Amino acid sequence: MNQQNLYSEYKVSDSDNLEQNRTDFLSNEFPVAISFNGISHVVMMATPMDLEDFVIGFSFTEGIISSIGDVFDIEISKNDYGIDVEVEIAQEPFQKLKHLKRNLSGKTGCGICGIESLEYFNNRLKLNYPEKIEHQIKSEQITVSLDAFKLSQKGQAKTGSIHAAALFDVDGNLLSIREDVGRHNALDKLIGRKLVDNLDGSFIVCSSRASYEMVQKVLVTEIPILIAISAPTSMAVNLALQHNLSVIGFARDKRFVVYSHKKRIIE
Repeated sequence: MNQQNLYSEYKVSDSDNLEQNRTDFLSNEFPVAISFNGISHVVMMATPMDLEDFVIGFSFTEGIISSIGDVFDIEISKNDYGIDVEVEIAQEPFQKLKHLKRNLSGKTGCGICGIESLEYFNNRLKLNYPEKIEHQIKSEQITVSLDAFKLSQKGQAKTGSIHAAALFDVDGNLLSIREDVGRHNALDKLIGRKLVDNLDGSFIVCSSRASYEMVQKVLVTEIPILIAISAPTSMAVNLALQHNLSVIGFARDKRFVVYSHKKRIIE
């Protein structure tokens, strides 16, 4: 899908001149119904762009698939109510999926909202995550990557309401960026693209706070560093400390705060 799927044009009036109309751009948001092997699983609110990446990343970070090889086919179709995404996956992950009881409805990318019990939530805290790549990055590379991140947010520049997640290599070069009205969706899209292209990134930058679920989504990859424009939450930092993830927050204006595992950041 092209960039036009990110936003739509509207005529608006500003408070200081209500008689005058001007063109403004609003981010698009549609219900996206995801089915696996013909069985409906979830409806998410998402920006209708890079949906294949979104479904692959969502399936991976939710533990439905363990690799890109588990996905056989993805079919996307529009209807009067939104967008249907039919995903064909291997039998082993499909059987596992049928045992996962979830009840997500209409949330903007939040995979924790709507789960059926605190017991299920607690079990997610005990997951075994892959080992992290061990390397260090310079503070200067972080600030340079933040400049590239901002310049690459085409949808945000147009609308002011679209989140982004980007993957960088150890030298601070931008490898991929994905945008969505939901911060979780943008990260899932990025992780999906990482799987499809087998990208070897070193750190992820996101345009939001670093919440618990944002941290957990990064933890299922081997990426060792998550950089957020805003602050992390306490639960996110505790999870990162436990599982060897470096979390950086308030990354803006050539400054940042390291909340966990600062060994990976050097002057």
